[in-house]
Amino acid sequence: MPEREFNEYLLYNEEQPFGQWRDDYRTAQISHLLALINRDSKREPPKLQDFMPFWNKSSIEEDEDDGSAEFLANR
Repeated sequence: MPEREFNEYLLYNEEQPFGQWRDDYRTAQISHLLALINRDSKREPPKLQDFMPFWNKSSIEEDEDDGSAEFLANR
């Protein structure tokens, strides 16, 4: 692959990122559709988020204070 084409791909990937989250979303869509087709009509239908791993879980890294704000303020 020429370097110019590779750099274009990198720019495209920044705008439209591919990766684990997107793969999980596609898999969740298929699982959600199958669950809707095969569900008991008397029960509440599942939500797409029910099939997304880590959808409702907050990341520990985001919650922890790493001290960077204090470091930058005292530079």
